[in-house]
Amino acid sequence: MSSGYKPIDMSIWPRTPYYNYYAHGSKGMCAITADIDITSLYSMIQKQSKDLYITMIYLTTLVINKHEEFRVGYCKDNGELMIWDSLEPIYRIFHEEDETFTRIFTPWNKDFNAFYKSVTDDMEKGKSLKGLNGPNLPDNAYESSYVPWIHYSSVNIKMSESGKHLAPIVTVGTADEKDGKVSIPLTMQISHAVADGFHIARFFKEVKDEAEKLAKSL
Repeated sequence: MSSGYKPIDMSIWPRTPYYNYYAHGSKGMCAITADIDITSLYSMIQKQSKDLYITMIYLTTLVINKHEEFRVGYCKDNGELMIWDSLEPIYRIFHEEDETFTRIFTPWNKDFNAFYKSVTDDMEKGKSLKGLNGPNLPDNAYESSYVPWIHYSSVNIKMSESGKHLAPIVTVGTADEKDGKVSIPLTMQISHAVADGFHIARFFKEVKDEAEKLAKSL
């Protein structure tokens, strides 16, 4: 299962020199963690007994799919750079009995209630799975993980030394309430070949903005 895509013309793509430097030279990456204010949203999902992580998967996928820099990948047919039409979230089901996890995904749907139900159903099915990967993981995907045991201050996952991993890696920690405000640690890691600190900072801002919009719509 994969979405459509469009090829990148390297002769006019503004990031071509940056891609060449970071994908083939220094192989650098950007990794930034920020506390996101979700006070209004947290109140609403508690009232409705909704799952915080599923809600965060929705918000992060919504924002990621707004921006081309997060959807850059390689075409399987010719190995050239292209931009996916959309990305699906791959997330993890934690198995308490043996402290392992299984990677599964849910097809993206911009409708919050429909997406929420689909993820809820997929998570329930995922409990019976074993092994690293669930079935039919798509190529057009980004990685999402949840660390509900700690309100962390930073995360750093070493990416491929080949410099070829371009999709975002998003991590969410547990929410923390202080002085009437609720915040959640959010981390984005992505290849410097396709994005910079500016793009990650915009991602954080838009996740916060979308959280406030969603809280008003619930």
